[in-house]
Parts: sequence; C-alpha cells; structure tokens
Amino acid sequence: MQPPHAGTRRAPDVTSVDVVVDHGYRPAEIVVPAGVPVRIAFRREDADPCSERVVFSSPRIDRRLAASGTTIVELPGLLQGEVRFTCGMGRYRGRIRVEPAARRRRLGRRSGPLGSPLVMALLAWIGTLPFAAIVAALAADVGSGALATMITFIASVVIGLRAERRAPRPA
Repeated sequence: MQPPHAGTRRAPDVTSVDVVVDHGYRPAEIVVPAGVPVRIAFRREDADPCSERVVFSSPRIDRRLAASGTTIVELPGLLQGEVRFTCGMGRYRGRIRVEPAARRRRLGRRSGPLGSPLVMALLAWIGTLPFAAIVAALAADVGSGALATMITFIASVVIGLRAERRAPRPA
C-alpha cells in the first residue's frame, strides 16, 4: 500500500485578487503570471442588476455574484495574453493581463541589462583596472598596482555578493 501522498504533486501557488463591484470593477485590470491559477474574490457593493453576474471570455465562465458578501471565482493557470470579463449586460468591464512567469536564476534575479548584481560588480571592477595602472605608474612599483587591483577585485566581489543576497527573488 502506498502512502497517501505518493504520486501527488505539490499544487502550484495561487494568485489571489480582491475585486470590488460597485458601478464597475475595482481594479479593472489585474496582472497575473502565466500558468499560475488565479483566485478572484468579487465583493459586490452594488445593487444594480448589472452587477449580478460576471462573465469571463476565456475560459468561458459565467458566475452569479452574491448580493452581499464575497463570491470566489477560480481560474486555472492562464496562457500569456489577455482575458476579459464583464457584467451580465456588458456595461462593467475588466481584464486580466497574463504576463510571462518570472524565471528563477541561480544567482538571483536580473537587476539590469547586464545580469545579476555580481556580474555588474565584476564589470565595474574591470573599469577600475586603469586606476590600478595609474597607481603603479605613480608609485613606480608594479607591486602597488597589483595590490590596488586585488583590493578593488575583492571589494567588487563582496559588494556583488551582498547585493545578490539582498536582491528580491521572483515569486
């Protein structure tokens, strides 16, 4: 006999959003990552018959909203693009913008066009090499230039690693 959890996979995270229905949808635009299930809590504060239902374009869902309280609508992981939702009469409009899911990186998230903070720090260190050459020339000693190069290298790596550790991780 297999244990109860055998063969099951951990469910993906769910993106939860609260939407107030009061002469329209607030917020009228929701941004979610692709492939992650979405749970929308519609709180109806409008007695207008138009606010009785919410209709989604894809997947095709038509749900009656409670007159008071909250109605939960769960959507499966969506593909990149846009999903529109309206009231039953089409007067209230909203949309869900589905963006590509953030990719996890081994050393953290991208912080600029060149990559992680560590890469940025190492590139900054390369920029300090002329400084080391000037120190060596002024001191007329290659050892001083090598020492300056080593100090700036160590400082760059330490700063890059600290920034890497502090960089927020994608959800």
